[in-house]
Amino acid sequence: MMVILHSFQSEWIKKKRSSASWLTLFGALFIPAIVLIKRMLEAEKLIGSNSSGKIWNLLYSQCWNYMSIFVLPVGIILTASLIAQIEYRNNCWKQVHTTPQSFTVLFFAKFCITITLLIQFFLLFNLGIVLTGILPAPLYADVPFPKQDFPYQGFLTGNAKFFLYSLPILSLQYLLSIHIRNFMIPIGVGFAMVIASLIAVTWKYGFLLPYTYCSMQFLIHDNRIDPNVNIYGWSGGYFVLFTVLNYILYIKQKNRG
Repeated sequence: MMVILHSFQSEWIKKKRSSASWLTLFGALFIPAIVLIKRMLEAEKLIGSNSSGKIWNLLYSQCWNYMSIFVLPVGIILTASLIAQIEYRNNCWKQVHTTPQSFTVLFFAKFCITITLLIQFFLLFNLGIVLTGILPAPLYADVPFPKQDFPYQGFLTGNAKFFLYSLPILSLQYLLSIHIRNFMIPIGVGFAMVIASLIAVTWKYGFLLPYTYCSMQFLIHDNRIDPNVNIYGWSGGYFVLFTVLNYILYIKQKNRG
């Protein structure tokens, strides 16, 4: 366990050479910032909205609706590619593989970095939603702080679902990025899958494409998505499948340069 921890710390330090952290910060706050600006440009509506008993539910729905369809998948694609490209860009794979640590430790240390960045993304995004609700109050004298009690349980449940839906995308992009030297190919494949998911999300077999799951969350209750499809199971299954496949390919690969 300590070996994995030390390897994780080493990979975390190397991460500073990439733009992954800045991408995580910018991507997480991008949608909340737009929603906040929109709210402040419509200042006459702030009193009524902050006094509403559903202000947090409204902000949650607005922010996640925009985030889940495009920004979140694209952010995962770029971040996973950047983490894997640290070694390719600096021609360091051979050096990394000569260090006194197993390939299993190296594989999961890097994978844990991507998952940690995803967790950071979710935390920063929810912080952005909270700031979107409370910042207008100290800036406008007549605007109250949100009257609705913060729905912790609803936020946690909703975020847990989106996190689960994100895992197969993260796992597949990590698989592509760690085995393909050309930086643009994994990104190109990821973008193509995102576009395909926008087309296939309402298709009866759209659940076969893991990039559709985040979008499905907002359609499953309005008869455009089959409610009998277990997207939780499909998400978890794809995540395990891609992770195991990636691990086997990594362990068995002959060219480690």
